[in-house]
Amino acid sequence: MLGELEILHSYDEGSAGLAESFDCSAVQWFKQSDKIKSGSCNVSFPEGEVLCFVKAYKTTFFKGLVRRYFNNKVKNIWDIHCELYINGVSAPKPIALMREKSERNNSEYIISEWLDDASDMRSSLSGESISSDEGRSCFVLQAARLLASIHQLGIVHGDFKYANLMLSSTDKKLFSVDFDGAKKKSNKRLFAKDVARFIVSMAEAGMSLKDRDGFLFEYAESINVEVEAVAGRVEAHYKKIVDRHKIKYPDRY
Repeated sequence: MLGELEILHSYDEGSAGLAESFDCSAVQWFKQSDKIKSGSCNVSFPEGEVLCFVKAYKTTFFKGLVRRYFNNKVKNIWDIHCELYINGVSAPKPIALMREKSERNNSEYIISEWLDDASDMRSSLSGESISSDEGRSCFVLQAARLLASIHQLGIVHGDFKYANLMLSSTDKKLFSVDFDGAKKKSNKRLFAKDVARFIVSMAEAGMSLKDRDGFLFEYAESINVEVEAVAGRVEAHYKKIVDRHKIKYPDRY
């Protein structure tokens, strides 16, 4: 049984109007787990429908109280998403953070812009969106600048990889998505881990060593640090992630 929906935060006046018309029962869920679901929802207006991306975070009543008063992870995700967007980082526009209360569980919903003409990088690399070597190199440089822009705000992405990058087929613009692992923490070790995770993602997708070096050089230049210093921080994290992935994803190696 659905509970009452409450708007906790909205990005702007237009977002508030959209959130007021949101119906969680109308969401078409395409990814589900015990704690998190994601999907899309059409919100109807007199002038037409607006398609949104929806992510739902479920908690038990007790955990919901703890989250509400002590460690609200979902609110932190929302705040980071808004900060990135406000500062011009390429990310979908955040729309609203909402809560649904029921007798046994609480659900919190982060609603954001739907990237209509975009697909994730893994799909794009296997299709025609980035078919040429020149196109791939252009994407690599764009990804490096995107990660650097996140780090320059003192934010760790936490899961910067192909699956969490969306490429617009119209203007070839790259968007960073999924901030569940993001932290407001200016930490060189965690920044290096973000870089390492993406380079592993490149290697597993078959990107050349030249492109991987290109990413590292562009990232280092964007944050105004010597590439040798960045490479030194990244190396140990890279090896650990590769060793872990060889066990978890043997088909990639």
